[in-house]
Parts: sequence; structure tokens; C-alpha cells
Amino acid sequence: MTPKPLFVARLAGSQSEMGTQHGALAAADAVRLFEFYRTMPERALAGDMGRASRFVVRSVATAWQARLAAQRPPELAARTRAFVDAVLAHSPDARHDPRIARLTLATMDSLQNCVALAARAGLGPFGQTAQARARVAAAPACSTLIAWGSATEDGELVFGRNFDFPGVGVWDAAPAFLVCAPDRGQRYAFFTTRGADAPVVTVVNEAGLVLAPHTRWHRGVTWGGAMIVDVVHEIARRAESLDDAIRIARERPASSSWGIAVGSAREKSAIVLELAGALVDVVRPRPGAEYLTCTNRYRTPALQAGEVAGSPAWAIHANRREHRLRTLAEGRDRPLAPRDVARFLGDRHDPEAPGTKRRLGGILAQPTNVHCVVVQPAARRAWVGVDHAPVCEGAWAELAWQWDGPTGGWDQQGPGIATTLVDDFVAPHDPATRHVHEAVRAFERSHDVAAARASIERAIGIDPDDPSLRLAAAWLAIEGGAVDRAVVHVHAGLVLETERYRRGQLLAAGIRAAATTEPDQARRWRDDLARLPGDGLDELRASIDRPAHRLRTNLMMVDAT
Repeated sequence: MTPKPLFVARLAGSQSEMGTQHGALAAADAVRLFEFYRTMPERALAGDMGRASRFVVRSVATAWQARLAAQRPPELAARTRAFVDAVLAHSPDARHDPRIARLTLATMDSLQNCVALAARAGLGPFGQTAQARARVAAAPACSTLIAWGSATEDGELVFGRNFDFPGVGVWDAAPAFLVCAPDRGQRYAFFTTRGADAPVVTVVNEAGLVLAPHTRWHRGVTWGGAMIVDVVHEIARRAESLDDAIRIARERPASSSWGIAVGSAREKSAIVLELAGALVDVVRPRPGAEYLTCTNRYRTPALQAGEVAGSPAWAIHANRREHRLRTLAEGRDRPLAPRDVARFLGDRHDPEAPGTKRRLGGILAQPTNVHCVVVQPAARRAWVGVDHAPVCEGAWAELAWQWDGPTGGWDQQGPGIATTLVDDFVAPHDPATRHVHEAVRAFERSHDVAAARASIERAIGIDPDDPSLRLAAAWLAIEGGAVDRAVVHVHAGLVLETERYRRGQLLAAGIRAAATTEPDQARRWRDDLARLPGDGLDELRASIDRPAHRLRTNLMMVDAT
């Protein structure tokens, strides 16, 4: 199904009035999102487990969401109540408890906090499988590049951001851009999906600040504190400078763990706010640098101390995306235009094996990339992906907006808000990528191993030389009970793969798959893995004696346990 046209809207008045306006404009899509977010924690943490486990996760996540919602600023809580009431009033057949629907804004905070709880040495309601569940559920894969000064073609600040999220087929199905003109505070706008009243993914205000939160994992999360949507909301409507953003973030610490990339067009600079419960620290550009990057790992010593790293694949994934962004920014042969930044975000190369094009792994063009945007805040212009995930490829739209104008919602064009489709802005989706899209959609939404495996096999049929597809196919074959087919993919992958950690993952998968059917081959692969040098391989060596039928795959992080 083709994604809906980019929806643009302008809201005005009190926060409650803007909630009512938005709910009436996007009711049908909001009903769909209520269900998606309501079940997200249990799908992520217990999607392939029994009913009892899912109930426990749902109960803990809901209790955490309720706690966070009870501590919200009154006018922002009123906006959410008004939004939900308007949605349900315009969707009379919707069967949603409005009290539960109002909690969906806290879903990511509660999910991240549940992962942190599970990571605390297996404490909490998740039992002995806590660490493994946390590893499967973790999905940090967002990337940002901010550039200014001599790094850009006109000297103005450019802010490029990928939002990679397990919402393929949901978030990318209906892109949206909303301008808010509150009766108190600055005007601001946010990119979202239709029906999500969430100024939190990518936000720009009239002072020229652009904000983009990135998932982190940290033991310092707290039962109370601010939801990330409220932290960003407050910065967007009150901050005019980077120092303002820092001060506001410290006023009411977040409950969960985040890195918020903030660019300032007026100051021509940027920071990353690192948050974890009561902890707040700041990453600044290196001396003389005119760009800053942000992915999903903490960079200040104070925050690194309690960081959760469920496996080496977590760190590899985020670190390599950041490394690749820095390499692209520093290796540019001319000042950057918005299209250059967009093409960086669509890059498919691992810095440890730059000659190989990949569709999975520590690359910038993630299959779960459901929102991609490049913003020029001073000019009130943006370019946004409007195609199926990965939206960093395929169709894009150029967007221009004015802060003033009438309220309402429109497809593509509205008074003072205009969009134009842009051909060949980054790259088209190739057929193999479209099959990977279907695989990830099936796997992330319902853990449908058979459907995911079939789609990955079709992608391999189109591009048999992508080693990342071979690794995913091997894992899915093991989960599906086809160990003989997994062995075939491991053989093929080892011929192609040059990056050491990914070779180690292939070998570990092959050992587990061949243990009972081809013991001689399994022994040879054990020897190869024992001799393989590189970081993160000790954990892979420790995993090879686990039964193959217990393997669990995380396609987003390209990890398995």
C-alpha cells in the first residue's frame, strides 16, 4: 500500500485547544496508533513468550506509564486529554478506554525503563530471562548530523536526522508535519505520523532550534520524573538558545534515558543533552569543529558509568553509525547542501568494511527508518522522506512553512505550508530493499518468523552478495527449525563477509545450526571462531553451546541470543 500524502496542519490556542483540533483532524489514524502503542512493550519484551509473561510486562509498563502521566505538567496533560477525547468523539466505533489511550505517550519511556529494570542483574518481574529479553527488546538506531559555518554551502545550520523505530508499516504509512501556535510561548512545529500528537521525534521552533531525541539505555532510570515528550515540548516552546535548552532540561529531570540532539540556527552551533533519570550532562562539538553527530551511546563520563550494553552488537551498531557520519562529514569534497546530508543518512556502508553495500547492520540506512528529515531552520525549509521504510530512500518532499496562518489540516498544501515532491533526492528503493522492508515489518509487529524468512530469501535471490542478508537468513532459518538451510547461508556469508564481528556472528550461528547435523563442520567453525581476532567475540564464543532452538533474533540491532 502506498503511504498517504504528507499531511500538514496548523494548530493554535491553548494546549488543550490544540489537542482538540488535532484529535478531530486525525481521529482515524490515532485510533490505529492507540492499539499499536498500547501493546508495544509486551510485543518487544515478551512477543514470543506465553500469555502470562505478556500480561506481566503489560502490567508493569502500564503502571509505569500511569505514574509518569500523573506527574505531567497540567496544561500538557490537558492537551492529551483533549486530543484523546476528540479522537474518540470522531471515531464512535473505536473501542478504546480513554484512560489507557492517554498513557500511550509514555510508551517509549516505560519500554526503555523496563529494559533498564531487566538489565539490573535480572531483577524485577522478568525472572531469569531478564537479560536476554532486554537484549531482544532493545532497538536504539537513530542517527543525527548537524552542520554549520564552513561545513555548509551557505554557512547556515543544517540538521539531518534518521528516526529508526520498530513501527514499520505504521509510522511510515502516513507522514505528517504540524505547526503549533500556542497562546503562551513560542511557535514550534514537529514531524510525526498522522494521529500521533507527539512533539518529540523532530521538532523546530521559531527561535531556530531543532531537537531530536535518541534512545539510550541506562541503569539510572527512575520510577517518576518527566516523560521525554514533555521535556522536548518545554524546550521547544520556551528555549531560544542552547543554554536555555540545558537549563530547561535540568528543571525537571527525565524519568528515562535519552540523548537529545539540539541545533541552534542563531548560534550556529549544537549540543547533545544526555539524560538518565536525575543525571543531565552535555556533549559539545570538538574544538574547531563545525558539525556534531549523535546516535545511541553516551559520550560523557558521568553517563557512561551506568550505561546498559546488552551485547557488543548494541555498541557496535551505534558506534559505527556515528563513526560513518563523522567520516562522511570530514571527508566531504565541498560544503554540504541539504541533499548531501540526506544522502549521508541513506548510506549503506559499515566503516569497518566500507566496500560492501549492506541492508542490515551498523549502517545509517536502517530498514526500520520510518522518518528521515533534513531541516534548514533559518529558512523554514525541510526535506522529508515520504516513502515506505527505509524512508531515507525513495520519494521525498520539500517543505516550506510560515508560522502565521489559519488553523486546519490539509494533504500536502495548506495556507502558508507547501510541499513539493522531489525526484531522485537520495536513491530509489531497490527490489531487495523492499523485501527487507516486508521482512522487518512481519518480524517486528508479530514475530512472524516464516514470513520474515521468506522475504529475506527473496531479497537474497535479488542480491546474493549482501553478507548481511545471509546472516539474517541464517538466524531466521534456525528460529524456523531449518538448520540445514541455515548452514547453507553461513557458508555463503563467510565467502562474502570481511568484517570480523559479523564473521564471528556467522560462525556462531553456523556452529549452533550444524551441531547435530554436521558435527565435523561445527568443529571446524569452532576452530575458526577461536582464532578470529576482534572486539566482542568472547560473548559469541560463549554463545555457541546454547541449543539452536532457543536462538532469538533482533533484526533491528542485527543481533541474536
